[in-house]
Amino acid sequence: MRDEFDDSQPPAPELDAEDVTATADAESVPSLGTDEAVAEAVAAPVQAEAQIQPAKTPASGVMSAIPKLPAGITLHNRDFFAEAANLPDASIDLILADPPYGLGKDYGNDSDMRSGDDFLAWTRAWLELAIPKLKPSGSLYVFCTWQYAPEIFCFLKTKLTMVNEIIWDRRVPSMGGTTRRFTSVHDNIGYFAVSKDYYFDLDPVRIPYDAATKKARSRKLFEGSKWLEIGYNPKDVWSVSRLHRQHAERVDHPTQKPLEIVERMVLASCPPGGRVLDPFMGSGTTAVACARQRREFVGYEINETYCTIARERVSAVTPVAVAI
Repeated sequence: MRDEFDDSQPPAPELDAEDVTATADAESVPSLGTDEAVAEAVAAPVQAEAQIQPAKTPASGVMSAIPKLPAGITLHNRDFFAEAANLPDASIDLILADPPYGLGKDYGNDSDMRSGDDFLAWTRAWLELAIPKLKPSGSLYVFCTWQYAPEIFCFLKTKLTMVNEIIWDRRVPSMGGTTRRFTSVHDNIGYFAVSKDYYFDLDPVRIPYDAATKKARSRKLFEGSKWLEIGYNPKDVWSVSRLHRQHAERVDHPTQKPLEIVERMVLASCPPGGRVLDPFMGSGTTAVACARQRREFVGYEINETYCTIARERVSAVTPVAVAI
């Protein structure tokens, strides 16, 4: 998984960290790519690295220790473009995608070096491959930046039903920065479904009321109300801190997403025992969420180092206890 914020890059004069990687104004972003551009994106050489395999036995005859993955969790060190045809259509309950944002980040390859029409054509191409994998009750979350969200969402609305635009407030502290516009401290998340009969379970992701709030709503009018007893809807603005470098959850990935956000999506939009697809797996946060919550998972990531991190993280997961 990735996000737009990267605290490893110091701000330039008169620009905050967001400005360094996101200098294009919203008005300057071109419309979604033409058919010719899409064809070019699909035809471009794809990087199809080998799937993660157990280490070969060295000359000494001692097998290197490879972390064992939980049942139902599959990690591919391959490009989704090259492997999508091997994934059956209508086999996925939830697609949770955090692709490159088109902002020039360094992930050890050129995966985020596209911009403008080229980036939008590439986005359209992978979405065309991914959407048919969804079941009729399936849905999709896609992370993106405000520079490209309008074009991406407009394209998705021609294929799917839009459910929400979610704003992730990254809780970035105010530290000066740009004087030419308001500082951007959020990511956009599009939530789309195949049909109006999409799976959605609010109860596992409700936010409990604190004692003072419950007491304030203790009038007879509210007695027995489900929302008061088990919590409220998380709404469509999620204020969850980014993973700063000292965060206990942080691994060696520049733009890792918080597990809290990803787990909320998995719990709400994938049925127990269902299957989740992540075309851009990164350090494996979605795989961790699925292993914890007993969902099946298939993910693709072209960077071998990130795949190794993902495998180590998932192999250490202890599933959350099932409430009786």
